[in-house]
Amino acid sequence: MLPGIIQRHRAVLIYTPMNNFDKNWRNAKKNIFRLEGRPEYKVASEQEDIANWKKGELNLGANKEWQKWMELLKNAKTRGVVTQRVRVAPTPLSDYIKFEIDSWQKYSVKNGDKIFFLDKNDYQEIITAYGFNAKDFWLFDDQHLLIFNYDKSGQFAGEILIEDGGMARRYSEMKAKLLQNAAPLEAFVKKMKSA
Repeated sequence: MLPGIIQRHRAVLIYTPMNNFDKNWRNAKKNIFRLEGRPEYKVASEQEDIANWKKGELNLGANKEWQKWMELLKNAKTRGVVTQRVRVAPTPLSDYIKFEIDSWQKYSVKNGDKIFFLDKNDYQEIITAYGFNAKDFWLFDDQHLLIFNYDKSGQFAGEILIEDGGMARRYSEMKAKLLQNAAPLEAFVKKMKSA
């Protein structure tokens, strides 16, 4: 569905490995938003950490990718940039999402990442209302839109920069709707434990 939307809006597409992400993160002045819609991501640097987590050990301090991520979060927080993410949550939760929750609680939240969860059915209603399937995207200062692509296994396959003010506005409106309907991480965890 994305190519049709892009064609209708005459967006300028730039497909790169991750160059635009780094640039937009560094240049963000107010806010950074992430939607995570995939059930699982295959990140090579996390595989050992996930295996250890399944054994009851969660120590991401030695993972260089996690260290880099924590530095990015700290840097944004120091600059006064709000970082938020909405995680689409299928039921039941996969081990991968449980690993994310434990990791975020231990590391990301204290470094400024504001994390929210949205039920998959609620997510489907919202994206249907907006007329497109926005699986994974980053939005910087409600103006700069990056769509992240993944292959069928969940491995990162590149980013698409969409330089179209109309598209960025639509995604910004959708971001507001997603946040309005999502539960903060701690409230989500409490609800899951009581269920």
